[in-house]
Amino acid sequence: MINNFKPIDRRTLLRGAGGVAMALPVLEAMSSPHKEVVSTKRMVATGIFFGMMPHLFHPKEVGRDYKTPELLKPLEHLRDEFTIFSGLDHNIGGGHSGTKYFLSGIPVEQSRGYSEGNISVDQKAAEFVGGQTRYPSLALGCHSIQDHQISWTRNSQTLRPIERPSQLFDLLFRNDSPKQRVDRKKAFADRSSILDLVQGQAKTFQHKLSKSDTEKLDQYFTSVREQEVRVERSAQWLDKPKPTTSYQLPKIVDTMVLRDQTAVFYDLMTLALQTDSTRVMTLSFANLGKDNGGLKGVNTGYHTLSHHGKVQAVMEELAIIESFHTSQFARFLDQLKSIQEPDGNTLLDNTMALFGSGMSSANSHSNRDLPILLAGGGFRHGEHKHYARDGRESVQLSNLYLSMLQHLGLPLEKFNKSTGTLTGLEAV
Repeated sequence: MINNFKPIDRRTLLRGAGGVAMALPVLEAMSSPHKEVVSTKRMVATGIFFGMMPHLFHPKEVGRDYKTPELLKPLEHLRDEFTIFSGLDHNIGGGHSGTKYFLSGIPVEQSRGYSEGNISVDQKAAEFVGGQTRYPSLALGCHSIQDHQISWTRNSQTLRPIERPSQLFDLLFRNDSPKQRVDRKKAFADRSSILDLVQGQAKTFQHKLSKSDTEKLDQYFTSVREQEVRVERSAQWLDKPKPTTSYQLPKIVDTMVLRDQTAVFYDLMTLALQTDSTRVMTLSFANLGKDNGGLKGVNTGYHTLSHHGKVQAVMEELAIIESFHTSQFARFLDQLKSIQEPDGNTLLDNTMALFGSGMSSANSHSNRDLPILLAGGGFRHGEHKHYARDGRESVQLSNLYLSMLQHLGLPLEKFNKSTGTLTGLEAV
């Protein structure tokens, strides 16, 4: 018997009266029954500006039978879905100023010594994803600050995070009007023309420059090329309808306290991954904002609490903030785990979800032995791995990032300061 099954194109639209079109979600029928469904891998990272108290984050025991530390208790029910790492860092200092290099490991002043500058792991992944999604990456910031922009391009520029949930919602789900699309097309064309013009003019005097100026001009050209690629990719998606959602965004969402706004950011991140609007995201946290973030029991400023001086009462108050962040991350993982993908995996199985900070103890301004947790993504989890045990030196955190990038599909042998992939981290 001849099988007349024809897979549905992922770009199929449901058209209604008046020409209104709605994009279909990802369905099993979009793949041939004779062809294995390919997993779509994603990468997200959450960065906390003031770190996590080491003695409440890192387990004392190594392996699977560790006792869950206080800050990780909200994640206890997901124990087999994540790995805790100790003994990983970037071998840099700088205290608070070092936290912005959480995903890169290379301070700006050292970036010239690296072929790709101080590009962060998310932006390296975004280059690989390219135009496969509407947004190669999204950088988000919930009550963040300028000094905690953790996404870096290869020309040592930080990506300003989206700080208003309403703006993120519009990017994901609100379609432009016909007039807005025309205006955007003109803006893209104008911007492309300007980029061509300035690059052409710069090349006319390139031969007259010193070595130092030539290096600066090369960096400039890199920046221009990045802008060109972004313009081209954005233009390709301009006429494609965005997905729809029944998610209701609260009208006061942009003025919500940290406690409530954090949940909305994670909700929108889940939707962004589920609709394949992007496969790479970062979310940074720093300030508590008004009313101490709405967190019950917190009556003192976050920065003040982070310099607790080992005073028990102060540490207990700080633990409320840090436990809030781990509990919200646990809620995010629960959401990802509840969503089934066409390949039979959950969205969590297909998403590498990193949680941590570029600072370990804010009390001592330490950037060593960072608090790092990786969930999902198709790795074998359920352990506490300690890489600096028994007097050994810490291991480059970039080794973990190299493993993540390779798992995403990048054919790399090195990423920034990496000395190899991370030993002991295995795919399922």
